[in-house]
Amino acid sequence: MSTALRTGWLVGILCFSLAEAATARNFYRYVNDQGVKVINHQIPPEYAQRGYEIVTARGEVLKVVPPAPSPEEAAKMERQMMREEELAKWDAELKRRYSSVSDIEAAKQRKLVQVNSNISILRSNIRTIKAQISEQHARAANSERLGREVPKMVLDTLAGLEKELKLTEEQVAQREQQYQEIVQKFERDKDRFRIIRPGRN
Repeated sequence: MSTALRTGWLVGILCFSLAEAATARNFYRYVNDQGVKVINHQIPPEYAQRGYEIVTARGEVLKVVPPAPSPEEAAKMERQMMREEELAKWDAELKRRYSSVSDIEAAKQRKLVQVNSNISILRSNIRTIKAQISEQHARAANSERLGREVPKMVLDTLAGLEKELKLTEEQVAQREQQYQEIVQKFERDKDRFRIIRPGRN
């Protein structure tokens, strides 16, 4: 064997031995079921979940691996991450749409005007329906005063008008609820905007 080849072979063995020795110097330190700290080349999976340390043969800590989170902690972390993502999207939307709190207030007022206009139309419809109901009641009463049976057409018309009145009143209630939700939504937007863009009123 040539000198160069022998030298290369020895260097290779030395490097392998040093690498093996370096690996051998690292240990796992963990706490077993009895509460005793154990140092070993391997760590059982059930103990790894509880957290452990990677240490040298002298006990020097190279790395600390924290315990795996409990299901409750993991769920809490997931909720926190989702909340942070939602806030990031909200912030981006506010920055894109508005340059000041006044812009948000103006947008709110535009929305409220639209809803108020719709409510006014519905309430006008209610007054009209109620007038029609009164008219049909008068016809029914007139028939009864004459000793006649109330015409089926009058009864059918009354039933239809009562149904329409109920539906329209429900729509008014929905629009009024929508009005409050718009107010609350834009107030939240203004509060958040003041946080991410302080001083921009």
